[in-house]
Amino acid sequence: MDRQYKVREFAEFAGVTVRALHHYERLGLLKPTRTGAGYRVYGLGDLERLEQIVALRFLGLPLRQIKALLDRDPLRLADALQVQLTILEEKRQLLDRAIGAIRDGVTGAQPDKPALLKKIIGAIKMQNSVDFREKYFSKEAWAKLTRLKEQSTPASRLQLSRKWISLLCDVESALETDPAGKKAQALAARWVALTETESHGDRGIQAGRTKAWLDRQHWPAESREHIASYDLEKIAEFIGNACASPMKKYYSKQAWAKLMRHLKDPAEREGRSQARAELYRETAAALKEGPRSERGQSLARRSAELFELESGGDAGIKAGGMKAMADRKNWPAWMKRQVASRYQMSFEAFDRVAKFLDRATAGPGKLIAQTRG
Repeated sequence: MDRQYKVREFAEFAGVTVRALHHYERLGLLKPTRTGAGYRVYGLGDLERLEQIVALRFLGLPLRQIKALLDRDPLRLADALQVQLTILEEKRQLLDRAIGAIRDGVTGAQPDKPALLKKIIGAIKMQNSVDFREKYFSKEAWAKLTRLKEQSTPASRLQLSRKWISLLCDVESALETDPAGKKAQALAARWVALTETESHGDRGIQAGRTKAWLDRQHWPAESREHIASYDLEKIAEFIGNACASPMKKYYSKQAWAKLMRHLKDPAEREGRSQARAELYRETAAALKEGPRSERGQSLARRSAELFELESGGDAGIKAGGMKAMADRKNWPAWMKRQVASRYQMSFEAFDRVAKFLDRATAGPGKLIAQTRG
C-alpha cells in the first residue's frame, strides 16, 4: 500500500462505506490528505487509524470519545493491536476471526501490513451489531443505559466482561452440583451482584435485559453465535434453581411443583413482579397514614389480589408464601439485596412495607416475595 487511494478505492479496500469515511472526517477522526485538485487520498497511516476506530467503536466507545482517546494517546500499531487483543480475547466465542487476525499482528507472524489491517477491520465490522437491543428497553431505560455506557471507561467495561466470563465458566463447571449447596449459593450471590453492577440497580434496565434474553431466538445471527459458545440454557436453568432454592424449603413438594408451573412464563412473572414493586412503592409512601386508613385498606386489597394471581389461588402455594414472608429476616444476604433491588428500596424498608400490609390485612405473612426474576 505504498500508493495513495482515492475515497471510493479506500472504502472498497477497507470494507467500509464512503459515507462512513466522510462521517469520520467530519468528526476529525480521519484526516485524509488532499491533492492539488482537492481530491481526498488515503494511505497506510489512515488505514491504521481506521482499524483503531472500528475496534474501539465495537467495544462500545462513542465516536467523540474515540477521537479524544486517539488524539490524546496515539498508539503504535503493535501496541494498539496488543490492547485490542486483550479485550477481544474476553469475547473470544464471538470474535474468533478477529482474534486470529490480531494475534498474527502482535506476534509478527503477519502478511503485509495492509492485508492484515483489512482483515482485522472486516472481522470486527462483521461482528458489530450493538443496537438491536434498543427495542427491548423503554425509552427512559435505554437513554439511561446509553448514558451510563458513555460515562464508563474501557477499563471498567473490560473488568465487568472478565467477571461475567469467569462467572459463566464457574457456573458451567458446577452444573452437576446441588443448586441448594454452598457452591451454588455462592455462584447465585455473584450472579445477583454482577447483575446489579451491570444495571446500576435500575429496574428499567434490568427489565429490558430480561426482555432481550427472552427473545434471544430472534437476535441477529452473530449474537446468537455469541451465546451459543456457552451452554446458556443450562446455565440459566441452574442459576434459576439456585436463586429459587432458599424459598423451596417453605413449600411442600406438591406446592413447589405447582408454583414452578405457575411461574413458567417469564414475561408474565416479570409483569407481576413489576406490579408488586409498584404496590410496594405506593405503600412505602403511605406508611404514616396507618394500615387501617382508607388508603391502607385499598393497598391491602390490591396486595391480596396480587397474592391470588401470584399463587394461582392454590392453598398450598399460599401457605408456602406466608411461611417465606414470615421468615424473611433469615433469607440469605444476596436474596435480601435482590429483593431490595427489585423493589427499589432497602430491605429494611421492604420489611416495614410488609409489616404494614400484614397489619392492614389483619393477618401475618399474607404476601409472597417473588424471588425468581
